[in-house]
Amino acid sequence: MGKANVTKRCHWVPQAYLRGFASDDEKKKIWRFGRTSGDPELKGIDKVAVRFHLYVPKDADGQRDDSFEHKLADLEQWFGSVVWKKLRDDMIDLSWDPLRKMVSLLAATLMLRNPAFLQLTQEMHAQLVDFHSGPGGPASSVEINGKEYELDLEKWPAYRDAGEDDIKRFWIEEISGAGVYAKMFMAMRWSMVIADQPVFITSDNPITFLHPSDRFRGIKNSETSILFPISPARLLLFDNRTSEPANQYYPLKGNGGAHNLLIWRNANEHMFSHRNPDEVCAEMLKASEEFGSS
Repeated sequence: MGKANVTKRCHWVPQAYLRGFASDDEKKKIWRFGRTSGDPELKGIDKVAVRFHLYVPKDADGQRDDSFEHKLADLEQWFGSVVWKKLRDDMIDLSWDPLRKMVSLLAATLMLRNPAFLQLTQEMHAQLVDFHSGPGGPASSVEINGKEYELDLEKWPAYRDAGEDDIKRFWIEEISGAGVYAKMFMAMRWSMVIADQPVFITSDNPITFLHPSDRFRGIKNSETSILFPISPARLLLFDNRTSEPANQYYPLKGNGGAHNLLIWRNANEHMFSHRNPDEVCAEMLKASEEFGSS
């Protein structure tokens, strides 16, 4: 028999974060719009970006352990902290070390806990198994996307035969190491775009990587930049433009359509907005047309 009251519904975009983009005063509903089907929907925040047992894999005995889900829930409390509220509403010093540590860890965890990274872990596992299952057996190391991974040959059979829950545990271990990515975010140049009116959206994949090549070239690449929607009126930017002033606040030029288009392109499937997505899409379409004609 499984553990009593084990967590079933796991939100990969925290509800505490999405409440900042809520469409109602009670912070319970949000607009959702999908890439491939359906009309805009006004949904309960507790019903979006959620999947059963996402961070609660079964062990060898078929028992589910939700301890990691509880660790994530503890981290999510920072979205209700005084520091986060100041980031969302005031002109807080972006160079302040405690702020940078908090926001960097939240951003790194948001990036890694997304199901898109679970899919990447599954694909990497399949590639490794396929590559090392030839007559010569597994090599001692492998290079993937410029990073070398050492292989423990004694553990190879268990890795090769890993099932769905085993791969999910590999992924959870990667999320637990979010501090490595957080340090990279801390080292980048930060700036904030401020809108006079609430215009920015977020998505089911909120951490948006940008590069002129339209490919991920690494966080430390000189041309890599990152968008992190903080609220409908605040958009945090990380980049590596060390020659530019750091920790500045900049007024939004335009209606936010261009920024929202980048966030929307990065979504797994859904945008989330405080206002009807029909308005957002009209602005994004206009921004796209203006960009195409420039």
